[in-house]
Amino acid sequence: MNVMTREASLALSPALRLPPLAKAGRASTVSSGLSLTCLCLAFALWLVVLFITDPAGVDDYGLISVLPGIVWVAYAAVGIGFAFSLKRGVCETRMPLLMIVMLVLLLHGTPAIVYDELRYAWAWKHVGVVDYVQRHGQIDPKAPFLAAYANWPGLFVVSAAIANLFDIKPIQLADIARFSPPAINLLYVLVLPQIYRRFTADPRLVWGGVWLFVIGNWIGQDYFSPQGVAFLFYLMLIALCLGPLSISHPWADPKGRGLDRICGRYFAFVSRGQPPVKLAVPPYVRVAASLAAMALIVMITATHPLTPIVVLMGLGGLWVIGQLSLGYVVFAGLVEVVWLLFYADGYMASVLPELVQRFGDTNEISERLVDTSIVSEGQVVVSWASRALTGAVALAAVLGGMRRLVAGYRDGPAIVLTLAPAFMIVATSYGGEIVFRVFLFALPFLAFFAAALFFPWSGTQRDAIARFGIGAFGAVLSVAFVLANNGKDRQYTFSQAEVQASEWLYRNAPAGSVLVEGAPNYPEQFMNYENFTYVPISNESKQSISAVLADPAAELGDWLRAVPAGSAFIIITRSQKAYVDDLGVMPKGSLDAIEKALRGSARFRLVRATGDASVFAPNDPGIGMGEWIK
Repeated sequence: MNVMTREASLALSPALRLPPLAKAGRASTVSSGLSLTCLCLAFALWLVVLFITDPAGVDDYGLISVLPGIVWVAYAAVGIGFAFSLKRGVCETRMPLLMIVMLVLLLHGTPAIVYDELRYAWAWKHVGVVDYVQRHGQIDPKAPFLAAYANWPGLFVVSAAIANLFDIKPIQLADIARFSPPAINLLYVLVLPQIYRRFTADPRLVWGGVWLFVIGNWIGQDYFSPQGVAFLFYLMLIALCLGPLSISHPWADPKGRGLDRICGRYFAFVSRGQPPVKLAVPPYVRVAASLAAMALIVMITATHPLTPIVVLMGLGGLWVIGQLSLGYVVFAGLVEVVWLLFYADGYMASVLPELVQRFGDTNEISERLVDTSIVSEGQVVVSWASRALTGAVALAAVLGGMRRLVAGYRDGPAIVLTLAPAFMIVATSYGGEIVFRVFLFALPFLAFFAAALFFPWSGTQRDAIARFGIGAFGAVLSVAFVLANNGKDRQYTFSQAEVQASEWLYRNAPAGSVLVEGAPNYPEQFMNYENFTYVPISNESKQSISAVLADPAAELGDWLRAVPAGSAFIIITRSQKAYVDDLGVMPKGSLDAIEKALRGSARFRLVRATGDASVFAPNDPGIGMGEWIK
């Protein structure tokens, strides 16, 4: 089996130059037409879905509970259309890319448009950090609240500069930020083919990998967040390192003697099956790529604390297998050390003892996993859907990798980059989230190997079964994606009424106020966030929660007794109730009971009420109701 010869000849073929569809053969023309028909059908059905979906009925199964049945016809159309687009003569065109873009619109565009407000409480907090920079003109790395953001402020400083340029206020920024998931996933889709083409010259495998990446990317770090942007920079950096910055070792001769022979055989082994490196890279291209890579390393270091670790592991692995110059690894290490010692030194001094103590401790990871014995019925299904989706992609990747190995490929770079994030599991628990971040960074390369299950090698073999197999595989997993990615939408989505109540509170509460929250899950901290102290009831000890539930007005009144008059508030919202009830954080109905007790107590007054939120304050006789309710 001369797979390497076929791979190399295909790599040098002008087919990769995306010829127009008119040049394809008759069969390809038919497949192209059928793919385009499926694309148009999926787009038309998607528009209908957007028009008739009512998010008000979302239950503990998330978005899937309100999607009309025709949405699954749209998914099926995309899957079938994608299979047609992988036909020889069509897969070299832009048709597979268009089908994947349609998939991104279905998966990520639907919630961004259907929901009127920004999803996810942490996204609102990120808006609040931008608001801080806008108001102060800088960010304080010594500030104790949201300290990690203040020490890795890249995204927030740039966003604040853009917001100031166009006079964008926090609420307006939140409205723009809700489209971050579809926008950033489209950018991922544009970068990934540049990486995969360094692993294979088979366009079916390239687009199959992108297809499975989009479906497997359920973790949800693609919202308005430093991680989502840093991950994009990471992919761009890897594309440069595998492309114009990739090196060869002319001195390492597999037929030579001594060390040259050993190194030559080693480098040839780990890169076997890769498309041949273009040796005639113009010097100015290599210089531009080098400067861009170094700029990306700096931007990653300034944006997110975790991603530089993966950068070091990934670039170090590429150097070990002879794909990259050691200079880039050293540069990334120096930038990280300088940043930690001279900018984030105060933060690191405060957390380093705990990091050292917890090194290798994985207990917090298991604690982060959903306890299916206490969550609602819908959340049990959501949890198992996310696990099934992850397992399906991982299993397909293992099987696909084995097929590539049997076919004669070694895929050293792809394997190294798949394993690079694993070190983080023992380095830090990252609040129990590290296993999800490891999967996120490994996913682009897991997706490549998963696609190899269907297209393990290049060739002219009849591949209809493989094409429709990967299309059906993706369409089925899309159902699991909607559950995994949008299954907590009753908690993570907010109504306009909740946003209005939060905005009123953050705008009118005096600086230094204490804000008691039912749970830290509502549109929170998106403006003036540094002015307040936040006390979530759901985060208290079990004994404290029991005392509040026994007599809400008396216990909360004692909490706020020492707070100056007019500087204490309690906010309870619909999304807080969903969070508490669905995840079993407190006994079901706890926040409803607390809200009812406060409404009927003479110790508190209702100072702001909307359809989905209530804001209370201690009943101070010196303040009239008219001075509060607006």
